[in-house]
Amino acid sequence: MPMNPINYVGDDAETYRNFNALPEEHKNGHVWDSDDISIVNIKKAIKDHYIVSQDYTCPYCKQRLVVNHNATWDAEHIIPKSSHPKFIFEPLNLCVSCKDCNNEKRDKAVLRNNRRRTFPVNSEDYKFVHPHFDNYNEHINIVEVAGYYFPLTEKGRKTIEKCGLLRFAYKYTGYGNTSQENKETIRELTNRLMEAGSAAEENMLLSIIADAVQAGQRLSKDAFLQQIGAQR
Repeated sequence: MPMNPINYVGDDAETYRNFNALPEEHKNGHVWDSDDISIVNIKKAIKDHYIVSQDYTCPYCKQRLVVNHNATWDAEHIIPKSSHPKFIFEPLNLCVSCKDCNNEKRDKAVLRNNRRRTFPVNSEDYKFVHPHFDNYNEHINIVEVAGYYFPLTEKGRKTIEKCGLLRFAYKYTGYGNTSQENKETIRELTNRLMEAGSAAEENMLLSIIADAVQAGQRLSKDAFLQQIGAQR
């Protein structure tokens, strides 16, 4: 789903203009944390807009979180406000992300030229998959059943690293607490393997299946040993 940048209107548009009119030395990240009502309002407008524009989906991990309040989401400065505070209200530098991705990404550099002074509007200016400028599926393939993010490009790899997306694979390391869940995981991965469109995808899926088989063997062994112990 294409993401539409926010179009400030009314008082929010005035707040945006006033910030851009500030001298460079006064454009700092502390403005974002101000309790001034104009800042509070524009921040709410930003969150409300991008939650809907993104269809309740994090642009980095692609988890969809439909909730009745926006506290689940963090307003995300794609280029960190700590390094480039002048871009904190720039529509194309904003989105929302889940708290885990936001916490992992934090202040990590995303620009190829981190000394850039004007706002970069081209995909090539960024090291990772940009929520506004890039097609996510061209860079990352998600194997949801195993919580695995497979990089298709260098940008995809950088996104996985910067946003800590390996945390999903760690979560599924044991593939659940039951052998039945493990069987279902292997079956679904095998189905994906049969439909793989490239050697790279085949190798990736075979590696995940091998991990799942090993996990299943551990679970079966543990269950067997527990059964033997109960019979003694």
